[in-house]
Amino acid sequence: MSAVMMSAITALWPDLASVLDVNLAAYQALADDYRETSPQRLQHAARWLRDPQRGTPLKPIAAGHALDIGCADGSHAFLLADRGYNVTAVDFSPRMIELARARETQPSRGPRPTFLEGEFLKAEFFNATGETTPLDQRFELVVANAFVHLFPRPADEEVVRQALDLVAPGGLALFSTTIEDIRDEDFFPKPRMDGTAVERWRGHYPKDDFLCLVRDAAGDGFLITDLLTTDLRDTSWLTVFARHRANAPG
Repeated sequence: MSAVMMSAITALWPDLASVLDVNLAAYQALADDYRETSPQRLQHAARWLRDPQRGTPLKPIAAGHALDIGCADGSHAFLLADRGYNVTAVDFSPRMIELARARETQPSRGPRPTFLEGEFLKAEFFNATGETTPLDQRFELVVANAFVHLFPRPADEEVVRQALDLVAPGGLALFSTTIEDIRDEDFFPKPRMDGTAVERWRGHYPKDDFLCLVRDAAGDGFLITDLLTTDLRDTSWLTVFARHRANAPG
């Protein structure tokens, strides 16, 4: 983290901590909803978890280590494991991690994902026995689906920057968010399946704004491409792919 960015994040932290507290309460409440909507989210994931150059489903190339940031109930982590990745997945919600660890799945082609609980920006993660477990490696694939938009400016850019720091040479990072007409961020209600709603912080990005966010964080070290998809609710999503230029596969 640069000294300038660190200063900005430190200055923001009291407000950022409040945002994270609200979001944590929201996602604790939403965890069981996520478990119920997993089949629909997996259908959409199959459309955007694709190689941006070949247009084929993402598959391991080298060692096959993948990181799922903000993994929620583990749906995408298990999808990646089924494709052959060795997956580490992190989330700040204890309930989400509890559901992910308890998830019953068919045997996959990769090892069962390792789920860690912890706040990504603080980089403090804990395994199933409560031991501190750092992310002390780089990953062939880093996925941050519907995650960056949970942080206010400038913390959203730092989230992207920290995620990119975890990408191995030649590796790939994916950042996705919904596409909106105007840039806006605030506390917004998120509907629940029972008809109620919970408040959470949410940023909204036009396409060019989110692309610029990733490009600014990536600098010259990554090749940036993008993909537009729609989910089953006809909501438009943008996935930005950042390929590490060093030793990138041809």
